Amino acid sequence: MPAEATDTSDRIADPALLPHWLILGRATLPGRPAYVREARRLVASAVGADHPRADTALLLTSELVTNAVTHSRSRRPDGTVDLLVATGVYGLVVAVTDDGSDSDIPVIRNSPGAESGNGLLLVETLADAWGYRHGPGRTMVWFRLCRTEQPRSSPARRLFRPFTGTGTAA
Repeated sequence: MPAEATDTSDRIADPALLPHWLILGRATLPGRPAYVREARRLVASAVGADHPRADTALLLTSELVTNAVTHSRSRRPDGTVDLLVATGVYGLVVAVTDDGSDSDIPVIRNSPGAESGNGLLLVETLADAWGYRHGPGRTMVWFRLCRTEQPRSSPARRLFRPFTGTGTAA
């Protein structure tokens, strides 16, 4: 059975709620698969090659943007995907906001050997924290990476309490 992502109101992890993040990059891209590469370029430029988790940031960005252009209304002719890269005392945050979908929540799938369907599982496995905010017509999925990878038992990897209200995307 697929697991559900964590919808969160954690002010440390959600750049839409915390004003103390330094925005390194921001872009609105057309919701087409060809623009996944552009999203990776933006993150690579914003993070820099010397960041110890740059490769992880690029991989997870690819997964989230690919999900947005595949599974949301962003794939429509006038659809867009917003990308935000920020840093702060708690690490690096990348947030991908799409035009929403008929499904209210992102779902983690485990499809061993499949060519697709494992993007959020990668995010769950590699990110120090992640979650989503779903509002009317928009969904934001974000991940946070500390400068060094955190062990599974670390407080930095804790699951955040569920958000009980309606979130709005940044």
